[in-house]
Amino acid sequence: MENGSVMTPLRQPIVFELEGFHVPPGYGSFLFFLALFHYMVVLLGNGVVMCIIVIDKNLHRPMFVLLCNLVVVDVLGSTAVLPRMMMYFLTGEKRITYITAMAQAFSVHTYGAAVQTLLAAMAYDRYIAVCEPLRYQAIMTSARLQTCCVLAWSVALLCISVLFTLHINVPLCGNTIQHVYCSNRVIMNLACRSTPTNNIYGLSMSWTLSTGMFVIIAFSYFRILHASVKRGRADSRVCSKAFQTCASHLVVYVLYEIASLTIIVSHRMTSLSHNIKKFISILFIIIPPAINPIIYGLVSKELRASFFKNLILSKMTMKTLLYCFRLMENSTYNSLILQVEGLNVSNESIYPVFLFFFCSYLFILVANVGIVVLVFIDKKLHQPMYLLFCNLPVNDIVGNSIMLPRVLSDILVPPSERLISYYECVLQAFTTHMFGTTSHTILMIMAFDRYVAICNPLRYAAIMTNKMVVKLTVSAWGVAFVLVGILLGLTIRLNRCRTMIMNPYCDNASLFKLSCESVFINNVYGLTFTVVLLSASIGSIVLTYAKITVVCVTSKNQSLNSKALKTCSTHLMVYLIMIFSGISVITLHRFPQYSDYRKLSGILFHVIPCSLNPVIYGVQSKEIRRFLSKLFEHRNM
Repeated sequence: MENGSVMTPLRQPIVFELEGFHVPPGYGSFLFFLALFHYMVVLLGNGVVMCIIVIDKNLHRPMFVLLCNLVVVDVLGSTAVLPRMMMYFLTGEKRITYITAMAQAFSVHTYGAAVQTLLAAMAYDRYIAVCEPLRYQAIMTSARLQTCCVLAWSVALLCISVLFTLHINVPLCGNTIQHVYCSNRVIMNLACRSTPTNNIYGLSMSWTLSTGMFVIIAFSYFRILHASVKRGRADSRVCSKAFQTCASHLVVYVLYEIASLTIIVSHRMTSLSHNIKKFISILFIIIPPAINPIIYGLVSKELRASFFKNLILSKMTMKTLLYCFRLMENSTYNSLILQVEGLNVSNESIYPVFLFFFCSYLFILVANVGIVVLVFIDKKLHQPMYLLFCNLPVNDIVGNSIMLPRVLSDILVPPSERLISYYECVLQAFTTHMFGTTSHTILMIMAFDRYVAICNPLRYAAIMTNKMVVKLTVSAWGVAFVLVGILLGLTIRLNRCRTMIMNPYCDNASLFKLSCESVFINNVYGLTFTVVLLSASIGSIVLTYAKITVVCVTSKNQSLNSKALKTCSTHLMVYLIMIFSGISVITLHRFPQYSDYRKLSGILFHVIPCSLNPVIYGVQSKEIRRFLSKLFEHRNM
């Protein structure tokens, strides 16, 4: 039934139909994975913040209790919209019952109202902390804190409850909701008659709530600014402390307001497609809940310190281990707790370096997962070349996921607290060497695939069967697993009399250097392993491309030469990037005075190839480029 086409009131049970996004055929699975990934980020980020505050009694303070309430609101808003959207992307199901629609609309509006009231309560708390520091404990008592929380939730729930109470007895004559989620306005658009009362109350409530909360927050920060400037003349640390305590709250509020204003502006731009307008309309629900935990984690020193403290051990255990560690220092025998030297980063560079590696890690995850998903959902990419390539992003993700998060956590803690268990260190070393070895073996089997495709094109389908692809994949991972397993096996047999890992992360050399025994066998096997692997890798690549070059030159076929250049250039570029990254690490080992650069190059050996691989294949591969262009092509409804 179209909206307004038949002016006959609907009877219960009413089933609505969400218009949703226009999803081209075949893209639903990809969008489902994107939405799922985002929802997992929201749940994980907010869940970690909540758990840290609950576990650490030092954080049972008004500021963090109010933050817990904000976390609950963020999870509520995302849960109200994203699971239903994921179901639509995956199954195409647009129907939604009346009760479910009203519950979703109520949750979305409660999220929007409660965020503002809670941010206003947090602004009041910051105002007392900065302007009345000596009376803070007397003013922000447990009773006052409970009053602030209850008042923030009560105002939001009361305003939204009245809004939805006005829905009672309003007859509905349409069942198509022209949006991606249910809200008060889109449901009232289905009414059989005009609803002036709802409109007046809705606008009045929105204006009053937004203006009132803005005035409270603006007044609080005006007083904070005045107090900081006044006291900062005598002590510059006052301004610094005020900035640290208020920065995260102000950034969260500004982010929410920008997301809300973007929706209002987009409705005035008639040139935008319906899909873009719908996407913009959900930004205020999906962006702040994902970014808020990151903002508070980066800015709040107490929250960040508590996170890393609880990530390793409990507070008492950490103190005991640090005490014992300082007593035993380098005379520890087979200690199960090791210390990582880490990167030597100045205090001014900590956050820029952290943000660089954090953004690099996020890009590696999104780009490599995106490439794998593209190959998985597009049947045209189910070819040996792309199936073998899928091993490379999987290897990149595993290699970085074991190493980079640990490096990020070590950057934010003092060198004396960069502790790691021996077993975790062995696992990190194993995955690090697996990453490097498997990168070579995977590129070797990909070179074989390119050789068969160009030198034996007529027999390509008969040679590169699914069975052959599986054999090549198993051999690439199996050879690496055996070689690295023996390498680490020779190291873990040694007794250890030191505890300092002279590297930003654990590797085989750092581990066997902890031993006071003879490591002659380790050195011999390690050098032999490296020489054999590099010789086999470079030899196979050179031989393969030499034969491909001979075929292209002797055939004098312009079409064949063009095809060879397109299909081989990406593979060769990826291989050269990996080789040059590895050579830079080996070269810097010969210059002890550049140890800091060696540590950085060791990390970049993981980061640079893994970041560039999906970009190179995405830009150079015609099939992937065509798929991406279709994916981001916006069509009108």
